[in-house]
Amino acid sequence: MLTQSLGSGSTATDDRSGAWIAFARVFAGFLLLYELTFGGWWKLGWVTTGTNTDWIVIGSEASGLLPITIVGTEVESVATRAIEDGTYGWFAAVLEAVVLPYPELWTALALLAQVGAAVALIFGFWTRPAALVTILYFLPVFHFGMIRTSPLFTVPIAFAFVANAGRYYGLDGILWNRSDTVGRLTRAVNAPLPIPKGWYPALAAGFALLGTYYLLSITQVVDTRVHLTALEMTVFAGLTAGGFWLVSRGGEPTTVAADALRIFVGYRFLQEIVVRTEPGANALPGWASADAQAEVFEGIAEAHVAPMAAFIELAVLPAMSVWVVLFAVVQTAVGIALLVGYRTRLAGTLAVAYLSVLTALGLVRLAPLVFASAIVATTLAGRHASLDAVAGRTTEPPALPRSVSLPAAGVAAFFLATGAVIGIDPEVGYGDVAGPVALVMLAFGLLALAFVSSSRLAPVFEPSGTSASSDD
Repeated sequence: MLTQSLGSGSTATDDRSGAWIAFARVFAGFLLLYELTFGGWWKLGWVTTGTNTDWIVIGSEASGLLPITIVGTEVESVATRAIEDGTYGWFAAVLEAVVLPYPELWTALALLAQVGAAVALIFGFWTRPAALVTILYFLPVFHFGMIRTSPLFTVPIAFAFVANAGRYYGLDGILWNRSDTVGRLTRAVNAPLPIPKGWYPALAAGFALLGTYYLLSITQVVDTRVHLTALEMTVFAGLTAGGFWLVSRGGEPTTVAADALRIFVGYRFLQEIVVRTEPGANALPGWASADAQAEVFEGIAEAHVAPMAAFIELAVLPAMSVWVVLFAVVQTAVGIALLVGYRTRLAGTLAVAYLSVLTALGLVRLAPLVFASAIVATTLAGRHASLDAVAGRTTEPPALPRSVSLPAAGVAAFFLATGAVIGIDPEVGYGDVAGPVALVMLAFGLLALAFVSSSRLAPVFEPSGTSASSDD
C-alpha cells in the first residue's frame, strides 16, 4: 500500500495513510517540545519560568565568557542515584567511566538531541536521523529507572523512523524532489539503513535473545525500579524481533511498525492496571479504588479550569464508583482487544476517545503520551499478528476531512491562549496544573489535526516513477 510509486499517481489510500503518519509525527514533536519547557524533565523553560538551572543557565547568571552555561547537576545526580539504588552492573560501569566524569557534555548532548528531535518531527526535516538519535538518547534513560514516560516518547519516534515520516506533509517531502545539494543530502540522510533483507531473521533472533536476557534479569533487580526497565526492554526487544521477522516474510515495514504500536498500546493499558497500584494525575486510572480515585480527582478539580472543575465536582466525584468501573472495563477491554488485534479500528477508536477524555479530565501525563501511539494503532494497524488479519478483516485508513482544519486551529489557539493566561509551573505536580496542561495537550492534538487536514497542503512524496523502497 505505501510502497507503490507515489508521485502524481498517488491514491486516496496513500494520501490518507500519509496524513495519519504526519499527525503522529507532529504530535510527538509537540510533546518533546513541551517536555523541554514545562514537562516533568523540563530544561529550557519559558519566558515566565526561566531555565532549569540544574541543566542550563542563560544570561547574567551564566559563568565564564559565554552567555550560556551548561550545568551537569541533574545528569550527575541521576547517574549517582542509579548507581546507589542499584542498576545493571554493566550500566553502572558505563556511568562511572563515561557519564560521571563528563556530566556537562552529556547534558549538552541531551539538550541538542531533544531540541533537534522536536524541531525535526514538527517540521518533518531530516526526520530519520533525528529519530534515530532520539531513540539512542531515550534507551539509556530507561536504565536510569525512568520508565514511566520514556518508552511512550520512544515508541512513536521509532515509528516515525520506520515510516520515514518527514516525507508526508513535511520538509523532507519537499526537499526530496530537489536536484541540488540539499535534495541529495535529504535523500541520503533519510535513506534506509544498509541492512540486507537476508540479515533480518538473524536480527530477529538477536533481539529475541536480548529480550530473554532482560526478562530473566527481572528477578535480579526486583527490589529496584530497574525491574520495570527490564520489563519495558523485554517488550521493546520482543516487538523489534517480531518486526524484523514479519518484514523478512514480506510484511511492509510501516504497517508492521503500526501493529507493533498497537500491541504496545494494548500492553500499556493493561500494565497500568496490573503494575500501577496507586492512581495519580500522571497515570491511567486502572483498577484503583473509588476512594483513591476520588482523592486524585478532588485535587485535580481544585486546579482545573472552571467548567471542567464543575463537571468533576457535580458529575464525577458523586458517582466515583461508577466511573471507577467504567475506567476499569474500558481500559481492560480495549487493552486486550488491541493486544490481540481484534476489531482493531473499533478498539483503537475507543482508545483514542478514552485517552482524550482522560486528558480533558486532568490526567495529563500518560494519557497524551499514549495518544501519540494510539493514533497510529487506530488508523494503520491490524494487518499483521492480529486476529483481524487471521479473519481477513482489513480496513483502509480513515479519510481526514479538510473542513476540520480551520475549526481545529481556532479551538487550539483558544486553548493555548487560555493555558498561557493561567500559566504552568513545571516545578509542581501534574495535579496542581491539571487545567492549563490539559488545555495545552488538547491543543497539540487539534494543531496536528489542523496541519494535516489543511486544504492548502498536499502530501509530497518521491518523484513520480520512483517507488519507495520496501525497507522504508
